[in-house]
Amino acid sequence: MDPVLLLLALVLLLLGAGLSVLALLFRAGRGRVFRSWAGPEDVGPGRGFRYVEGLVLVVLPLCAQALLVAAPLALLAAIDALRELTTAVLLPVVVILEVILWVMLLLATSYRSILPLWIYPGWLRPQRRREREIIRER
Repeated sequence: MDPVLLLLALVLLLLGAGLSVLALLFRAGRGRVFRSWAGPEDVGPGRGFRYVEGLVLVVLPLCAQALLVAAPLALLAAIDALRELTTAVLLPVVVILEVILWVMLLLATSYRSILPLWIYPGWLRPQRRREREIIRER
């Protein structure tokens, strides 16, 4: 068993779990700190994209998910008998699936002032629905 890969698996698991908790707190947290990313500003002429919403609601959970998928792969690669199977078969399949998932979600959410409503947490959906109607009226 390779101790370096074992340590890497543990670090990836802890980082993925930490990012998952942070993403969950940003979505469901009740405190002002955890909801500050939403921004109180309304949509209007000259307003830019809300990039921070895409980061918090899409990129942060995707990073957490990628780390949580990489941790078991590193653990399997740490076992000498499974290293060749992991690097030859599992790793390419997982990388291809991850890239497809990232591309699909980032293309669906990039360059929008308002993300698709299903991405928003329930407490923010009504406000974004109203803003979407305002944009459509223009």
